Amino acid sequence: MGENGKINVLLPGPASYLGRRLVLKLLECPDVRLRIFVADRRSLGATAEAVHEIVEGDPMDADVLRRATAGIDVAYFPVRFLGADPEFERRRKIFAGLFRDACIEAGVRRIVFLGPISRGEVGDETIRTMIESGEILSARPDRIQVVWLRAGFVLGSGSLLFEVLRNLVQKMPALPTPRWMETRISVIGVRDVLDYLVQSSRAALDGSVEVLIGLPPLSIREMLAAMARVMGLKRLYIPIPVSAERLSPVMLMLLTPFSARLSSVFLRMLATAGRTHGSVSSEGARRYFPGISPAPFRSAVERTIDTIEHEEVISRWTDSFGQVSSVNEEEEISRSVFRDVRKESFGDIPPEKIFHAVKSVGGNEGWFRFNVLWRIRGIVDKLLGGFGDSVGRRTESDLRVGDFLDIWKVIDLQENRRLLLETHMKVGGKAWLEFRIVGNTLIQTAYHYPKGLVGRMYWFSMLPFHAFIFPDMIRSIIRQAGGAG
Repeated sequence: MGENGKINVLLPGPASYLGRRLVLKLLECPDVRLRIFVADRRSLGATAEAVHEIVEGDPMDADVLRRATAGIDVAYFPVRFLGADPEFERRRKIFAGLFRDACIEAGVRRIVFLGPISRGEVGDETIRTMIESGEILSARPDRIQVVWLRAGFVLGSGSLLFEVLRNLVQKMPALPTPRWMETRISVIGVRDVLDYLVQSSRAALDGSVEVLIGLPPLSIREMLAAMARVMGLKRLYIPIPVSAERLSPVMLMLLTPFSARLSSVFLRMLATAGRTHGSVSSEGARRYFPGISPAPFRSAVERTIDTIEHEEVISRWTDSFGQVSSVNEEEEISRSVFRDVRKESFGDIPPEKIFHAVKSVGGNEGWFRFNVLWRIRGIVDKLLGGFGDSVGRRTESDLRVGDFLDIWKVIDLQENRRLLLETHMKVGGKAWLEFRIVGNTLIQTAYHYPKGLVGRMYWFSMLPFHAFIFPDMIRSIIRQAGGAG
């Protein structure tokens, strides 16, 4: 225990889907003194002001790790990030060992780890890496205690599973149900998994434990039917007696915000989770966490939809990809080969109104007069294996560093001064869109850093569209700001 009887808690990687929510839960605990360990504090947004202490730096740096773990009682292992590539998975396993050893050296008494419900040999690389990380953390029970929570898919606003279920139910009046939709998996509401994580920091334990948490398994088809009932929709389910292994990723890619790759990853994770035999035993969860009773599936869906309708979405699945750092982007932007610069005076309109209009683009509001062209470009990107523009926004009224905005990701946001977006479309290199306010002038710049001849050909092929899309965008932003009350 720290001073005044408080628990000194360390949370690394706080900007993932669950990490963002866990930060807020821990800040609500009067007996917790929270330290955040993050590569770039800007990814925390306004939450950074409420955190007692932030250690910023490279998570693979031994000196930074020592600073982060010094004086800590309980440390969380970074909560469920999605690997963007094999190098990310390799680094995560290395980090697990470095993190464990730093915690032991600092005298940390407990590590809390949230892993997949599966155990042993699995086919999916993402889940296998999570399991191996847990095994590395737990390899020194004589030196440090580990609480290993094992959970299935998380159900909450913006979660992977919820995005799949909601999009399929909303977009398909008649739903074909191939064999994979009969896979039975355990799920858990996001509020409940956060309760388990918070309680894990103070639960009375004699040593390291593994605890299965979650609801009895349901099939995807059963979840779709339950969600349709909650949403008041009538849906027809058409059983297909094949697994549709090649068609299913395509279907998910077209009907959800996922890329073809992420659709395949999701299906592999689903198949792996479905191989966990038997229902989830709640015996261990009841023994160690007697005050938590997971909400039934229908209740979890109802409160998730309510959260979305009230625009209270704290995080989305997109937050669980690699973290944002503008250092490399700024260097590459400075060396960008092609630029399209537009400048417009906004006269006596307050700059905060201009910036509010800048932040409101995309999502349901669209992209002004040529929105259809952006949508077509998004569809093309989907067909090329990207995310397209179906990712949308976390909420229509808020934007922060790390958020996805249709085809863009927010790299930098300086209120009433600058918004920098990086495209996640396939553009033959890298591309950014920047909005700056200087005096009473709005400066809009498109940058392109091409990769080889293909990148250069892409830029020149887009020039005819830039000629009317970009002038319309900057003028529409000013017009919208001028018309705001």
